[in-house]
Amino acid sequence: MKKIYALTQVAVCSMGFLLTGALHAQGLNSAAGMATVTIVQPFDAAPGKNPAEVYKAMQNMANAVRKMPGLVDDAVLENKNPAIKPTNVHVMRWKDQKSWEAMFSNAEFQKTIKDNASYFVVDGAGIFTPMK
Repeated sequence: MKKIYALTQVAVCSMGFLLTGALHAQGLNSAAGMATVTIVQPFDAAPGKNPAEVYKAMQNMANAVRKMPGLVDDAVLENKNPAIKPTNVHVMRWKDQKSWEAMFSNAEFQKTIKDNASYFVVDGAGIFTPMK
């Protein structure tokens, strides 16, 4: 019973633009016969916010996510082309979609959202699974 991993570079395409980031492991748990789910959450710094405060708010959100059951791994990536949106993406790999959805009913996570949400604008989330 072993896990099979294929190492790929994270790339998020939106309206023809490419945002590249850190290496990310896409996994398939052959023992359970279940593919992981990758969530790509694009977000931008809120207008008029101090970049240092925005960075701290993003880290607060990422740290809250990292406490959630079912998270396999994650990375917050910065777009190095300031003319292109989004400014950042949070790439999260979860055991399954239900684990990701359960995070939103967690009281500590909801408090973290309330305390940090004014620092960035979230533009939906993509839900991805490994291609067969």
